[in-house]
Amino acid sequence: MKDCRRYVSVMSASIVAIGLLSAGVAMAASIPVWLDDGMTKWNMENPKVQIQFLEIKDSFVWYMVPKTEAIGTAEIRKRIYAIAEAHGYQKTVEEELVTTGKPPSPTKPYQAKKCWRRSFTLNIDVGRQRVLTTSVCEDTTSWFTGFRILQ
Repeated sequence: MKDCRRYVSVMSASIVAIGLLSAGVAMAASIPVWLDDGMTKWNMENPKVQIQFLEIKDSFVWYMVPKTEAIGTAEIRKRIYAIAEAHGYQKTVEEELVTTGKPPSPTKPYQAKKCWRRSFTLNIDVGRQRVLTTSVCEDTTSWFTGFRILQ
């Protein structure tokens, strides 16, 4: 009888954990209005460097930004992070992480690229936060930037 109760407890906890994980991923599979507005504002202010929506992949909302000589790698990261900060998100740590990622590409198969990641939080209620992860990946002619929000 004890083994049966233990099995039921473990299964119940597993179902709850899967449900919570699915809910977090499901939230990342849509674009929040503030992010869409931020991209629209960027495009109005930067007509020569438009941000294009690509797709939702790996629970990130991915965009593509054409490379220009006027905006370097550090500057594009700063500007992308500013979109999140303008909507109340705060950096979790000062330092970015350099990693690899496989953002979508409109012209070729997914390939590993050098990416910079930064995490942000937003206080939404007492004791509740949203976590935003941004990824800015470098390619030869474009930057790819992704946003993932977990509730």
